Amino acid sequence: MEKSQNNKKLRSEFKALRDGLSLSERKDKSHGICNNILALLESDFKGANIFLCFYPFGSEVDLLELYGSLLEEGKNLFFPVSNKNTHELTFYKINNLKDDFRSGAYGIMEPDTGLEKFDLDDSSTVVITPGLIFDENCNRIGYGAGYYDRFFSLHPDVIKVGVGYDLQIIDNLDVEAYDVPLDYVVTNNRLIKRGMQ
Repeated sequence: MEKSQNNKKLRSEFKALRDGLSLSERKDKSHGICNNILALLESDFKGANIFLCFYPFGSEVDLLELYGSLLEEGKNLFFPVSNKNTHELTFYKINNLKDDFRSGAYGIMEPDTGLEKFDLDDSSTVVITPGLIFDENCNRIGYGAGYYDRFFSLHPDVIKVGVGYDLQIIDNLDVEAYDVPLDYVVTNNRLIKRGMQ
């Protein structure tokens, strides 16, 4: 109980920190993160063609610039629809960043469910993962509902890439048994790779 209360306090603290960034700071840092992910794609998983993405909401990192570049390169991009009852994510393939979305759960833009559904379990699938806090060991704290941890448990072979601003990184997080660590964390100034400290 103590651990979850501590995590709740951390969530609140780090959301406030992130919300405190000005629009121009978020834009600038998001641009840096997009460039760092593109560099990572060139170095670590050049052959990846399938990307599971998230649509930016509130003060989250805005990767729409990156998604546009990936679509131009002919990559397959899937975005999630959240099931509020089961806390599960189902991803759908989008072809157009403007036309294929509608407002969904929590007010976040979600893809049209008439689009092609993601049903692969491929080790070259890259999951670009949001979060509130990350640590030096690629652990992550999200918003508390466990959507991504459930998805990663069902798809253990995907490449898990967390994205956040530098101010969202701390040394160590208290993690629960069901928390799934990421493979990479990319910020505007850093790349953290699990097991490479």
